[in-house]
Amino acid sequence: MLRVATVCGTRPELIKLAPLVPDFSAAFEHHYLFTGQHYSPDMVQIFVDELSAPAPDRYLDVGSSDIDALTSALAGALRDFGPDVVVCYGDTNSTLAAARAADDIGAVLVHIEAGIRSFDRGMPEEINRVEVDAKADLRLAPTGLATWFLDAFEGHDPVTSPAIGNLVVDAWVRHRDLIESRPLPEQVAGADRYAVLTLHRQATVDVPEVFEKALNELGSLDLTVFFPVHPRTADRLGRFGLTWPDNVKTCAPMGYLDFVRAMLGAEVLLTDSGGVQEEAITLGKPCVTLRPNTERMETVFLGGNRLFDLARHTGLADEVAAAVSSFDNRPYKLNPFGSGYATARTVALLQMLGGEEPTATFPEERGLASLDDLRRAAAAVRERRSQ
Repeated sequence: MLRVATVCGTRPELIKLAPLVPDFSAAFEHHYLFTGQHYSPDMVQIFVDELSAPAPDRYLDVGSSDIDALTSALAGALRDFGPDVVVCYGDTNSTLAAARAADDIGAVLVHIEAGIRSFDRGMPEEINRVEVDAKADLRLAPTGLATWFLDAFEGHDPVTSPAIGNLVVDAWVRHRDLIESRPLPEQVAGADRYAVLTLHRQATVDVPEVFEKALNELGSLDLTVFFPVHPRTADRLGRFGLTWPDNVKTCAPMGYLDFVRAMLGAEVLLTDSGGVQEEAITLGKPCVTLRPNTERMETVFLGGNRLFDLARHTGLADEVAAAVSSFDNRPYKLNPFGSGYATARTVALLQMLGGEEPTATFPEERGLASLDDLRRAAAAVRERRSQ
């Protein structure tokens, strides 16, 4: 039986891997490692309990985002287990450390969410993505555009870069009933109209002038803005002596189910992160991304997302109004990230990589990999590894 190790280290990875890990554990000899890059005593348990997901069976407790420390800890843990395949997700330092550690021990590396690009090498995440994809044997792209980027700009074989969809959709489909049954957060329970905000990137909150301008722009909106405050943002607010506008209602960071419930009731989503852009188009909500660029370009092309550079632009209220008013008139009302079968495609691919016939099934979806596409990807990796 194929020996598979899955690595994660941050909150978004815990959420996105929650649908995948149980299926891996049923199909393979599976080892689930949590690096501790983002760690608080109860964070992991919150998501284990909420999402009915298996807890990681090894906690490395690195407690740092230092790539060398993460790589050293992971390499030791992976050598103990001896996996045939190492699976990592996204673009965090834990992802890069997993890629380097897999290279050290000679395991097949599978990168989920491969090929997304902002084309901004000033973003640490972009540097991580490019290196991980260069090391990966299988680059599992969320969309065909990401597959094309891998081929056109970096010369990666499209056969071994199949588009599988996005695990964000799988998480939503799997937990939809639980999410819809939850009450709205008390901060917006009586609001006629509200936005949900995430704001934590260094380029936004670490520069006092930009952060103050962001607060002024948020204060110009004619609707309530609900913001579960990231610890980094709270720290910078106090350090710079800034205050929240009256229309911004804050709370401590929330669990996944409550946060998605808040997004589901919102008129618009405002974010400087990547995952919310995916969740917005999945939930059918207009989004304004508070950055000059995005690695989720499909959402912009489809009219579900707009870019607003807080450092250079004014007029957020007008941009939000335009995003809301134009959303229902989009010519293509589809989700580029699929309909919730990224898990099934991944399991089927790894089963074939291990020489088995797949038991995981999924429907044909235009623009995403078929079973034959995955069979060719597995065969290509097996052939290259046998040489």
